[in-house]
Amino acid sequence: MHYSHLATATNILWKLIDANGHDPEALYRDAGIVPDLLNRPGARIPYASVNRIWARATEIIDDPCFGLKGCHFWHPSNLHALGYAWLASHNLREAFNRLLRYIRILSEIPFFKLEEDSNRFTFMYDVEFLDMVIPAQVDLGMATAIHMCRLNYGEDLKPKAVTFVHAEPPCAEEYFALFKAPVQFSAARDSMTFFLEDVDKHLSGANPQLARLNDQVMIEYLGKLDKDDVIDRVRAVMIDMLPSGGVTDEKVAAQLNMSGRSLQRRLKEAGTTFRTLIEGVRRDLASTYVRDSGVELVEIAFLMGFSDQSAFSRAFKRWTGHTPSEFRMSG
Repeated sequence: MHYSHLATATNILWKLIDANGHDPEALYRDAGIVPDLLNRPGARIPYASVNRIWARATEIIDDPCFGLKGCHFWHPSNLHALGYAWLASHNLREAFNRLLRYIRILSEIPFFKLEEDSNRFTFMYDVEFLDMVIPAQVDLGMATAIHMCRLNYGEDLKPKAVTFVHAEPPCAEEYFALFKAPVQFSAARDSMTFFLEDVDKHLSGANPQLARLNDQVMIEYLGKLDKDDVIDRVRAVMIDMLPSGGVTDEKVAAQLNMSGRSLQRRLKEAGTTFRTLIEGVRRDLASTYVRDSGVELVEIAFLMGFSDQSAFSRAFKRWTGHTPSEFRMSG
């Protein structure tokens, strides 16, 4: 399956890469992500592309604990209206349940679970289906979760226990310092457990009216997302398949587990066509790549799935009125 990710949420990764002395724009463009999307509320990008950036960031950043530090870059706008609704929640239990209820804003399928017994409340990551196997990705998610909790509760919040599936890194002391709780590595699951009295404590920043207003914004967004879902999913598959060439409606439909006829019908219902979508994806990506003088035009033609550079040049001139070389020189 091809899943999408809320674009603004990856602003944290962008800032992490930049803080470690690397060029995030280059990494995002190499992954096929137009950087401008990160500033468009509600925009979505393919999970596969985000995972590629994480893999590259892990290769070039010489810090096994860099994911933990991303929580300091978190802003409520990273999560659309969900971030603001979280801050206005009555208690942490309500905040976590609100996160679970509206998690589709971040991902089509919930990637965390909640578990409770007589004296503890546990938040669990469940990210295998997203191929989130890079430790730094889970580190960022867990660190951001405790950071968000402390923004509501206060810095004195201490989990009862924290567990990570990945092995203990050489910088393990940074985990203990951040979570202020026992941390177990090589565990069966990625989780964070709280005392019930902490998750049920009334929070001073609670504001039911603001929480409801942001809930309504999320409901409206998800309604539109459901309507546009097929378009976003098709675009995500197209971006992944373009470099291999020969992107057809039948191949894309197969990736989405439907027939070519069903795909055509659903796109028609959404007010578009396969040809319109692939033209738009190629046009948007090509304009972004051509502006980057560090990428050869012949390489761009390959990334866009064209058979040769001349075919790409003809298409680009049809889209913009300029050849790629002219467009690059004018920019």
